[in-house]
Amino acid sequence: MTNIKEIADDIYSKEKTKSHRDLIDNFERYQKTIETIDYKATSDTYDIYSHLIADYGIALLETQSYKKAIPSINKAIDLFKSNKRFTADSLPNVKFYETLIFNRGLCNYYLDNYELAQPDFELLVKLYPDNDIYPKWANAIGNRKLNRLKNISWYFVAGSVLIESFFSKTKLIKDITLGLGLLALLSAIILETMMYYRKKKYGA
Repeated sequence: MTNIKEIADDIYSKEKTKSHRDLIDNFERYQKTIETIDYKATSDTYDIYSHLIADYGIALLETQSYKKAIPSINKAIDLFKSNKRFTADSLPNVKFYETLIFNRGLCNYYLDNYELAQPDFELLVKLYPDNDIYPKWANAIGNRKLNRLKNISWYFVAGSVLIESFFSKTKLIKDITLGLGLLALLSAIILETMMYYRKKKYGA
């Protein structure tokens, strides 16, 4: 079977695909064939191919295969961006595009790739200002970063106390350690306060 429409009909068959796991298994049965198809042959072929790649990536995310999902989601996003039927103004109105951006952000978030996840959620906030979910995700990523810094600050506090206990007779080392410890403590308190107000503002 080399006709992409027939492949898609088989993959999306209700008898064969009843879950995200089924979709992944059925897609991967045809994956080598799908990769050889000239998806630019017609606009219909392009659309079907794009949707197959997108649904495969989304299904991988739903089964928590985040690392494996990202290449397919990236490819699907590029396909939608390159689709001649969409312009820069109309693309944000395509629900599939919005879903893919959100899912890529989720994948990177759950993989602790916050620097990669943040631009996606910031883009979603910009493109869809009426959606209350996206600011909460953007805030959650910001809080994760702040939490990392806060934990580092507490480690400095603990380390300074430990060092001070060993070198309490050396005034210079004691003063330096005490200064660094107080600075780290102050930083931890400031970061904790920032996280509190961010959570209060966004409700998450």
